[in-house]
Amino acid sequence: MIHNRYYRIFAIVSMTVRFFLQVWWFHRTHRGASRTDVQEQWEALVEKQAREYKHTALKLGGLLIKMGQFLSTRADIMPRAFTSELSDLTDRVPSVPWEKSKAIIEQELNQPVENVFVSLSKEPIASASIGEVYKGYLKNGEKIALKVQRKGIEKIIDADFAATRVVVRLAKRFTRFGKTMDLDALYRELERTISRELDFRKEYAHAKRFAQMYEGSTTVEVPRYYEEWMTRRILVMEWIEGAKVTDHSFLEAHHIDRDVLVQRLTNLFLQQVLLHGFFHADLHPGNIFIRSSGTIVLLDFGMVGEIKQAARRHIQTLIQAVVLKDYDLMVQALDALCFLTPQADREQVKIALQVGLEMYLNRAFEALDDEMLEEIQLQIQDFVRAQPIQLPAEYAFLGRAVSTVVGVVTTIKPDVDFLEVGRPVVSEWLNQQENKQNNRRLAVQLLRDVAREMATLPRQVNRFIDMSVEKEYRERRISETKQWLVHYRNKQLATLAFTLAGWGGALVLWITGHPLETYVSLGVTALALQQWFLSYRKAGKLLKEQEGKTWNRGEGR
Repeated sequence: MIHNRYYRIFAIVSMTVRFFLQVWWFHRTHRGASRTDVQEQWEALVEKQAREYKHTALKLGGLLIKMGQFLSTRADIMPRAFTSELSDLTDRVPSVPWEKSKAIIEQELNQPVENVFVSLSKEPIASASIGEVYKGYLKNGEKIALKVQRKGIEKIIDADFAATRVVVRLAKRFTRFGKTMDLDALYRELERTISRELDFRKEYAHAKRFAQMYEGSTTVEVPRYYEEWMTRRILVMEWIEGAKVTDHSFLEAHHIDRDVLVQRLTNLFLQQVLLHGFFHADLHPGNIFIRSSGTIVLLDFGMVGEIKQAARRHIQTLIQAVVLKDYDLMVQALDALCFLTPQADREQVKIALQVGLEMYLNRAFEALDDEMLEEIQLQIQDFVRAQPIQLPAEYAFLGRAVSTVVGVVTTIKPDVDFLEVGRPVVSEWLNQQENKQNNRRLAVQLLRDVAREMATLPRQVNRFIDMSVEKEYRERRISETKQWLVHYRNKQLATLAFTLAGWGGALVLWITGHPLETYVSLGVTALALQQWFLSYRKAGKLLKEQEGKTWNRGEGR
């Protein structure tokens, strides 16, 4: 039943509609009630809804688990009781029968499993909503982990996305946060991220990128992937010997310093975000292993996030503002990062940032009791909901990644000071950014100098071209003049010969008594004499022109 498309859509949409109606009825029936009574009843309702969501998610699997993990990090839109209940929602679902997984493996490899693997476990060592992992050996004896996509998961995710689109439309139409938040952008980000998880080839591409990031590192490691056995639905990688990074007994048994480990984990994540702009978005304890040597091994690269260079510059500004306690600059950076809507009261945001940061730096909260802390948390939540503050869709999974890493680190060392452990990486990053800015300024100056030189280049080039063209034209004219002089001189000789011959012939014809022929011969003589005279004039004119140009060139020198 849970694999039926229409059943899944009905279950998800009906649950959401029921939640919306319960919230609407609660607000309608509790108008004018005291804050304390309303808060207690509201938390009870939200906890009940969270438990129902969690039960449904574990039953149906698929996108609901991913969505629940995502919602557990969104304190800006979800009640605290809801996020607390879902904070321990893990992507663990019942495994599928081995025969179904085996059929997928053989279909992808186009050959029997036994031809490639030996001693492959029949039970998965890990089972999640997208895929399952089996332990085995290759024919050459190498120990491997085989990840196989769950049978029918693509149809399940497709049905869940269809249900989510209906939920988004209902939220935009009937809920307050649906009218203030860009739910369409959040949906697109979720769809893009989850769709990448369905193609294991993309996970392999992400793994290669992380392997390049940590190439040569002695503290962070990425497993080796066997590309020859990789397809869209299966992945083969080396087996990692170790334990979850939060396994306290393992840490103690191998004398792994928790302070050092916390520093490495913090550096690892901050470097991904700040230095590389490419981060692992699902760093829960199951995806971070630690070897007995203390080396951290990252696993499962299906869910990643990217931060563009422009956003990293704004993050740099935000960090500098925190260091300098410049609250106006903090607000500007948050505005540039699109965390503040145009309707947000910037002064109120600045005051809230000032109070919160001062309390953290002075550790004022350590002197507060649980009741006071809870009241402060409620006030902060009320403030966030009252002000048009949002988490842009492109940072949705960054927020999830941050909260996950914070959870891992605090599990290892509950009293960790995040400002202190993050200082080295942030300082390195800020120095790099400053050097980049200096290099940018030098590059700009160099470009300006080159531009000034280039500005005169066209005139120089044009002058050179003009001189070259003029020289070529002059040489061509001289050559043509010489050719015409030779032509006219030859013509002069020919016409002179015709004139002499015609004159002599006319004289002979006149003496011999042939008057008609004499006139014809005299006419030919006259024409030849005319052509000689024209050739003589043209040759003389060309000689004068040539002499004039030679004199001008000499004067120019």
